[in-house]
Amino acid sequence: MNKKLRKHIIMDGLPGYGDYQDYNGKQVRFMYIYHDAGNVFTLRAIEDNKSEVSREFCVYDHINPANNLHKIRQIITRELNTRYFSETEYDPFREMNFDYFKGNISSDKEDEVCIVVDGKKISMTDLENLISTHQGFEIEIKISDGST
Repeated sequence: MNKKLRKHIIMDGLPGYGDYQDYNGKQVRFMYIYHDAGNVFTLRAIEDNKSEVSREFCVYDHINPANNLHKIRQIITRELNTRYFSETEYDPFREMNFDYFKGNISSDKEDEVCIVVDGKKISMTDLENLISTHQGFEIEIKISDGST
């Protein structure tokens, strides 16, 4: 189990896990970690897998923690059914399906910084190779909390 999943906080009446289906019919389980900060409720969903990296999503609500559950379910369903890269046999990041992609900044087992897109790890070298083919184009980098 991913070390990020060891601490698991459950709020009364709210589920600890959610099961989803991705674009390919594969079942994907996310562990829910709730936090009540007094004036805001947060819900973080972390993919529960044996992979080197996990997808993560986070939402916030000021009124009710159950609102977060509805929000996170929408985000996870949308993201599991969006393929930012076409699947190729040898290079999973060779061909972009859109002119953008979304993912999570993470680290792998060797604590190397990477980006998780489509549930796969993009190393910084892979990212460099990807953007080098777009020299001369404009790039926009947006870092957000993932709640939108």
